[in-house]
Parts: sequence; structure tokens; C-alpha cells
Amino acid sequence: MFSILAIAFGAIFLGMLLSVFITKNSPPQPIQFAPPEDDEARDPKAVRALSLNDLYRLGEKICEKNDLVLKTTIPIDETEVYWVAESKNELFWGSYVLGFHQATPENPYVSMATILEFKDFIKSVTSAKGLYLTTGYYTKDVYQPLEGPKVNLYNRLKIIEEMKELGVSL
Repeated sequence: MFSILAIAFGAIFLGMLLSVFITKNSPPQPIQFAPPEDDEARDPKAVRALSLNDLYRLGEKICEKNDLVLKTTIPIDETEVYWVAESKNELFWGSYVLGFHQATPENPYVSMATILEFKDFIKSVTSAKGLYLTTGYYTKDVYQPLEGPKVNLYNRLKIIEEMKELGVSL
């Protein structure tokens, strides 16, 4: 009887010792994403402020380059518009959603809530992919991986680069 109690006590003691050892190790550090200030620091100040019309011209070039046909335009508010486009390419058949956002001095960054609303809209039109273009920048939390439809994010810096690459004048 004594040996069974000794084994049980030893197992409990070993379990407590292991639990203390495991909890002493620090948890993994959360992934640090580049804050919007990093992109803002690289922002070409010589380039004028972008407007929704600049985003529309880039959106048209993206649609043209990827064989997308614009089906409908949905204004969300005065600073945000969604386009629903369908692919003419049989291999990449389906609908795509392009979101355009004009940053304002009151709201210079696009938040996670805005991206989640955009993802909900993508699901509502039974699309699998979206592109979200803004004349400003995104908050830090937007860059974390999320479930749902894939969304490519274009901030001011990336839009300027894409416009140069596609030959769209600023």
C-alpha cells in the first residue's frame, strides 16, 4: 500500500514540477507588423494627394489587364465605392470586388472594421477575391491573417508604384 501511495504522490509532485517549468517559459511574442508610419516614411512627398478618380483609373487598368468586365458600381458613402466585376477568362472565372477608399484628414487610416465590412460584402456577392485600394494607409491590425475571402490591400505607396508600372499618369 505504501508503494502505491508513494508512486501516486511522486506522479503528482512531478506533474506540479512540470507545470511550473512550463509556465515559467514566456509565451511566444506576437508578430509585429509594420506600422503605417513605416510606409508613410517612404511616401514620395513630391507626388500630389490621390483622389478617388485616380483609384478609378487604376481600377480600370487592373480590370483591363486581368480581363475583368465591370458589372456594377455601388457607392457606400462619399469616400467609399465598390465595383463588382466578372472575369472573361475561363480559367479564373468568377466575380471580383474592387473597393475604393478616399482617406480624409479625420480618418487618414483604413481600420480593421472597414476591411471586415468589405469582406462581408465580398461574401454577399458570392465572390472569392477582392482588391481594396485606398489613398491613405491601413492600421497595423489590418495586416494580420484573417479568415474569409482573400483581399489584396493597396495603400498610397503601392498605388503610386502600380500606376507607374501600368503607365497611368498621376
